[in-house]
Amino acid sequence: MHGHADHHQDIAVIEPLLTIVPSVPVWVDGGRLVLDRKFHDGALQYVKAWPGRVRCLMRRASGAWSGFGAVRARPADLPYEVTLLATDAAIEAGHVRGAAVVLAAADDHHQLQVAALCRQVGARCVYVIEYIPETRHQINRLESPGLLTRLRRDHFLRRRERDRRAAFDACDGLQANGVPAHEAYAAHGNCLLYLDTRMSRRMLIDEAALEQRLQGLRTPRPLQLAFSGRLIAMKGADHLVRVAQRLQARGVRCEWTVYGQGELEPSMRRQVRDAGLESVFRMPGSVDFETDLVPAIQRGVDLYVMLHRQSDPSCTYLETLSCGIPIVGYANRALAGVLRLADVGVGVPVDDVEAVVEAVAGLDQNRARLAELSRAAARFSREHAFEDTFVRRVRHLEALLEAVP
Repeated sequence: MHGHADHHQDIAVIEPLLTIVPSVPVWVDGGRLVLDRKFHDGALQYVKAWPGRVRCLMRRASGAWSGFGAVRARPADLPYEVTLLATDAAIEAGHVRGAAVVLAAADDHHQLQVAALCRQVGARCVYVIEYIPETRHQINRLESPGLLTRLRRDHFLRRRERDRRAAFDACDGLQANGVPAHEAYAAHGNCLLYLDTRMSRRMLIDEAALEQRLQGLRTPRPLQLAFSGRLIAMKGADHLVRVAQRLQARGVRCEWTVYGQGELEPSMRRQVRDAGLESVFRMPGSVDFETDLVPAIQRGVDLYVMLHRQSDPSCTYLETLSCGIPIVGYANRALAGVLRLADVGVGVPVDDVEAVVEAVAGLDQNRARLAELSRAAARFSREHAFEDTFVRRVRHLEALLEAVP
């Protein structure tokens, strides 16, 4: 090796550089960066736990900021470095040179060449993966405008999956978000399972608050049901009002709060009106996660109804359990995986509305069982708080430093 590369390795050993290549872009507004809050909070956890510098290699977003929960900051004020890439620029060897470990997003097919680039420059490469092929094809089925488009996209997805497998054979480790991804890819070796959540330790429900809520289950009050997320078919939002109608027809007294927005919102509001459910089916829209949603559901919800059709590891699963609330839902691979790890809810076959109604009615009848599931949910989530999850992920990356030449 010539001296230049050796010099890089010396620096890497003294002050190891972690380069993160997220799939979320960054917006530029004058001299400030506009960062996705969830991404920024995660980056701060890496800064805290990683024993050296942290650099984020981020693409400039095309278009204006459209999400909610932005963080605006001047690059110099951030505790991590940001290297800006043009919207459609390819990642090159120079971008990862000098890094001890590179953490890349394998769900973004533009990053599948990162493992090979890391090999070239002597860096370790770890990929984060959350979607499994089945989920990608499910989304394609739901979103493709016609058969030809769907077939073309399916072909594209199969080719990308071959590239992904090849990248995993060339990398040094994987971090799988959710049980489905872990089961699909663990055979590639050095694969860490983690469960995505925004719930920090201070946000988890405490025992006293949980017990106070569970007291209410002993009175004959209506069951308090909730859902939060995008109101789209993929999340099963189109079945929520049907479940509410069927429960009412069976004489099960319950009240719903459905948080979120999406394309199904107008038709859901219509259905609620037509079914005469306005007094028991509230739709407050999107609310702030930390200040509004979490306190409201910790205080006043008994059970979450999550009818996600596809198997992606939605952070809503763990965030709901962190509030001490069990889940009745469609047993896609993600929920089924969580239910194998802990007894925290009831999974039923996807699209089986009647089975959802059975499960909810059964728990209404057996509220002691509902309380037991609630306590199990709170216990399980205490092992998976936001900070602890990041510490485990950083330890997994750090173990590779021993192996850096």
